[in-house]
Amino acid sequence: MSDANRGPQDATLTPRPQDLPLFASRSMSAYYIDLFGPLHWLSKWQSVTAESSAEAVIYAADECVKFLLELVQILEFLGVKDTFMHTTNIIYNDNQACVNWSQRRTSKGLRHIQMKEHRVRENIASSFVIVNHIDGKTNLADLFTKEMKDVGHFVTLRDLMMCPRMFD
Repeated sequence: MSDANRGPQDATLTPRPQDLPLFASRSMSAYYIDLFGPLHWLSKWQSVTAESSAEAVIYAADECVKFLLELVQILEFLGVKDTFMHTTNIIYNDNQACVNWSQRRTSKGLRHIQMKEHRVRENIASSFVIVNHIDGKTNLADLFTKEMKDVGHFVTLRDLMMCPRMFD
């Protein structure tokens, strides 16, 4: 699962430009990898400033694909790739614009995305990954990108992380 949170992470930041620290409005990328339970997760500031929430989420999906490619190399080296990974891996994302973009159904507003983000599409074309939509209330990557002001939502996501899942 992958997700991003666009804009300042600290809601206390003042909106006046002179008080906004440089790079404070960078988005946060996160992904969560599940392999018979939690395997790996990452949350980090994006290296570029996204111009839209869809772009921020596409960068997060790109980070997820990069890690999956690294994981495949490790599992191949160990000789257990076929045991632990499917031929095609599903990335769940709660941003429909990202899902549409990954399937080459993009809008004019997303044309500004650079070539490096095409890693996601290239790996879809080779059937290594698929990007599917998931409801934001069940996206486990939210744990790493959102301020959890709703304790009930946090507890639900935490409990989902500990339950075995069977995805299509």
